[in-house]
Amino acid sequence: MCAKLRILVALLSVLSVECFQQQYFRVSPRSLRVLEGAEAVLECAVANLAGQVQWAKDGFALGYSSVIPGYPRYTMFGDRRHGVYNLRIVNVTLEDDAEYQCQVGPAQMHKVIRANASITVLFYECYGSLNPRLKVKTKC
Repeated sequence: MCAKLRILVALLSVLSVECFQQQYFRVSPRSLRVLEGAEAVLECAVANLAGQVQWAKDGFALGYSSVIPGYPRYTMFGDRRHGVYNLRIVNVTLEDDAEYQCQVGPAQMHKVIRANASITVLFYECYGSLNPRLKVKTKC
């Protein structure tokens, strides 16, 4: 009886590993070009989610909460049941011009996954009141 039980346990463990699917990005964030003062939304959706999700800005982890301490214009929002963890930045400024990363931590047999995107902030450079032109990273 013990031999049959061992075989059954071994078979079940092989089947569970074969059926196991790693967490992966269903929607990866894409780089954005955003006008100063506008709103930016970086999308991130994870399938087979097992780990915790957070965003990082220029390598600095922003945390797991939807309200991001020290960044009052930033919020993480979406539908956690469906693995959606978007980052919203309102009233974009030059300080938001950076590299961002959606990070999903490890859990059980799931590996860490990361996806990068950048935000480039654009604003108007004024050549007199009648001729504004869109320029990248220069001020009026």
